[in-house]
Amino acid sequence: MYSSAMRRSFIASVIAAVLVCPLARAEDVSARVKKALQRSTLDQPGTKPFHLKATLAPSLDRDKESGRTGEVEIWWVDPGKWRWELKSPEFRQIEIVDGTHDWQKNNGNYLPEWLRELAVALVRPMPDVPGLARHLQGAEVKTLGGVTYCSWATVGSDGTVSKGIGGSFAISDATGLEFYGSDVGWSGLYHDYADFHGRMVAHTVSGGGTPEVTAKVTVLEDLGTTPTGFFDAQAPGGDSARLRTKIVPELDLRKNLLPMDAAVWPPLADGPLDGVSVAEVVIDREGKVRSVGGIVTDNPGLKDTVTGFIRGMRFQPYLADGAPVQVVSTITVPFHTERPAGAEHFESAKTYFDRGRAIGFPAAVAGVPYVLRAEFTARGASGTIEKGAYTDTWVSDTRWRREAVLGKSRFVRSRNGKKWYRLAEGPDAPLLQLVLTGMEPVPATDSFAESDWRIGRDALDGKSTIRVARGYENPDGSPDPAQFNAYWFDETSQLVKFYANGLETRRLDFAGFNGLQVARRVEVLLKGTVAIKIDVIDIASAGTIDPHFFTIKGHDWDRAFSAEVR
Repeated sequence: MYSSAMRRSFIASVIAAVLVCPLARAEDVSARVKKALQRSTLDQPGTKPFHLKATLAPSLDRDKESGRTGEVEIWWVDPGKWRWELKSPEFRQIEIVDGTHDWQKNNGNYLPEWLRELAVALVRPMPDVPGLARHLQGAEVKTLGGVTYCSWATVGSDGTVSKGIGGSFAISDATGLEFYGSDVGWSGLYHDYADFHGRMVAHTVSGGGTPEVTAKVTVLEDLGTTPTGFFDAQAPGGDSARLRTKIVPELDLRKNLLPMDAAVWPPLADGPLDGVSVAEVVIDREGKVRSVGGIVTDNPGLKDTVTGFIRGMRFQPYLADGAPVQVVSTITVPFHTERPAGAEHFESAKTYFDRGRAIGFPAAVAGVPYVLRAEFTARGASGTIEKGAYTDTWVSDTRWRREAVLGKSRFVRSRNGKKWYRLAEGPDAPLLQLVLTGMEPVPATDSFAESDWRIGRDALDGKSTIRVARGYENPDGSPDPAQFNAYWFDETSQLVKFYANGLETRRLDFAGFNGLQVARRVEVLLKGTVAIKIDVIDIASAGTIDPHFFTIKGHDWDRAFSAEVR
């Protein structure tokens, strides 16, 4: 599972890669969001009284020592009468609400934000419905893979410069329920919905920042008999000062910022020398920075420096109704640095991708129509090694067709004018989709955030290459299959290797066509063993092709293909 910061980046990438739906759909989406929340919000009027219990643990095994474990237990009668108990290794809270009375007992001075966010998300997938409604008015609405995404930017500002943090809300088109949502102060990925007296409740919720935490509901039942005084919000022994968390605008928070030294920026070999960074932060009741979220920055080489600078900030306690509260907000930081003396300078990820595509992929440059044919061998669903065929027919950016066939299975992507088509049939269709990816793997440069990528030199088969990579690598340098992908370009800017989804793909035996150098052999390796071997047997100029060839009736596709630049 991706961390929340990485998931935000990923979703932003996915959203940017598909066609924008007409703005006329905004009202329709707002209605769908309202309906989704009505169906899945547990702590709303009309819900049958319930008892819920959930266990919390890091989503990834590598984060098991993070200390982000705990329990949430909620007893709920109605919106004005409930009790919850939150537990983590360093904090415990009992809170009872009954009408206008609110009773708390806290063991610990700081309520971890990940614990608070997940406790709320379990019963209220959207904690700020009016805020969401305002965001949706100006949101971009796009669809991909059966999910409708609404995206916006929450802007942080220090009063001089500003930068946005991406927010989003996504609905499954099949179920009409929330798939994912995030903004400053809340986030959640929702799975395993089940009915509870007419409410569809997610029994698995992931979020809480980095490291990400997953909450699993172990009990959701009707509220039974409770002990006398169980909901007594006027009982003796409660804390005199209740612990609260408030989401506030950055400019309001900055009024409490204490004087500090200016940031010292390290020299940077890559990326812009001037720009802006922003991050979500959590401040405790004493004014100390307790959490810094994922850094959104114009130069990824400054992420650690920006994080350290923000952690060094101190604030006067932020007061709400005269009492100190925990605060969630943004911190925006401008930067200015210089190049180190004698350092090699790398270009942007976009530059390497655009250049690599332009010299090695015939569909990426304006040229003559062509037909490329290839044969490939792979182990099909039958368990035996089989031979398949791949054909790429390109006439123009708006008229092309790519098709892979293996036995009785086919996978086709096609475009004819303004219409797109996708056909997937047979047990080996997922394998055939890998063949298409292997032949054209370079991502569209509008489908990712530049700041996600890191660039450097890497030796490949004894030769120097430029590696453009993003995602998590283990301490020993090995890639995490679920979170890492990378591209290797040789000295001519030719793409010679890429890695994604645990698969390594090599591009070999380059030969000329129409001024390009096209790979005539592609090998897809799994754990060092060739799983798919593709050999280009012919590439030649195309003759006259019937336009109907590019139409696949009954298989319309209502959006672009996110990684395809043709």
